[in-house]
Amino acid sequence: MNADHYEEGETVGRLVVSMQMSLDGCVGSDVAGSRWQLWDWGPDWPWTPDVRERFNELFASASGILLSRPMISEGYLDHWRGTAQQHPDDPDYAFAARIGRLPKVVVTRHALTTPWPGTTVITGDLAEAVRQAKQVTGGDLVCFGGAGFVAALLDHGLVDELQLYLNPGIAGHGPRIFGDALAAGRLTLLDATPTDCGIVITRWRPPDRHPEPVQGDR
Repeated sequence: MNADHYEEGETVGRLVVSMQMSLDGCVGSDVAGSRWQLWDWGPDWPWTPDVRERFNELFASASGILLSRPMISEGYLDHWRGTAQQHPDDPDYAFAARIGRLPKVVVTRHALTTPWPGTTVITGDLAEAVRQAKQVTGGDLVCFGGAGFVAALLDHGLVDELQLYLNPGIAGHGPRIFGDALAAGRLTLLDATPTDCGIVITRWRPPDRHPEPVQGDR
C-alpha cells in the first residue's frame, strides 16, 4: 500500500507499526523470567549503535505517533518525557525528545480524558479513527500498541508498513499479532538488516485486507 487516497485531491501518510518480536514470533512472554527482549525499555540500553541509529531515524521521519489506550495509560509518554530530561544531550536518546514534540493520537473505543499535551483522542470505528489520525498529523504515523491493538490494525488492512525488531531470544509462549485471518495472504519483505547486537531489523508490507470488524485492546 502506498499513501491512502480518500476524497479527490486528499492524500495522507502511511501507518508504520514498529514492534519488538521474539525469535519464536511473540511480542511478549508469559514465561516468568523470560529474557527474550534484548532491551526492556529500562535504563540499560544494550542496543549497538546501528540499532539505535535506525530507531532514531524512525522518529525523525515521522509526523506523528499513534498509540493505543493501554499504551498511553500505562505511562508511555511519561516515561519518555522523563528520559528526555535525563539525557538532554545524548544522541542515543534524541528520539525521546522527538516523542515529546510530535503530535500524538490515541485511538480507543472508550471515553478518555488526556492530560498529555499535544495529544488527541479519537473514538469510534477503527478504520475511520486511523483515517482521522492521519489527517491530524498530516504525514506518516508511527504506531505503538499492544498485541491486540496491532492485530486489529493488521486484520483491518490498515498497516502500510510493519517494522519488526527480531530479538535473538525465545519467549516460549505469549501474545502474538498474526491471527488466522492473515493466513490467506503473504507479506512482502522490504528490507532485512542484521545488527551487531543480534537484532535483525525487518520491514514488511502487509497484504491488503478489508474484513469484518474485530476487537482489539482499545
